[in-house]
Amino acid sequence: MKVSEHIFLNPLFGLIMPPSKLTDEKLRQIQELAIHWGKIAARRAIEQAGPDAQLDFQAMEQIAAAAARGVTEGTIEALCQQQDQQLPEAVPCPECGKLVPLKHQQRPLAVEGAEILLDEPVGHCPACRRDFFPSKDDSALG
Repeated sequence: MKVSEHIFLNPLFGLIMPPSKLTDEKLRQIQELAIHWGKIAARRAIEQAGPDAQLDFQAMEQIAAAAARGVTEGTIEALCQQQDQQLPEAVPCPECGKLVPLKHQQRPLAVEGAEILLDEPVGHCPACRRDFFPSKDDSALG
């Protein structure tokens, strides 16, 4: 199944979220860019090890895995921050509709190939006494 064919459920509202808008070609272009970043990481690793250092294949794999984790962490964090910036300062409570200011709370998130510290937007409605975690699309639901 292609990435663009997946359908995701939003557990907060039980709504079907739109599938990824990335085409196979766009994903291939992103992969090509990451290949160049991998070559930069390899050059840096060789510079730090010294010009005469001999790396066995296990060391090469460790360097590649560390680079992959770094690219994954940086990508997910940047994409989440970009989406968070699109949220308004206050959103309606999904229960009563009262506008509630958003705060941020950090939580660890395990993603494929890495673990990141997500700075997640959180709303707390004092009237309903409930917390909720809005996304850009949820703010329009009221």
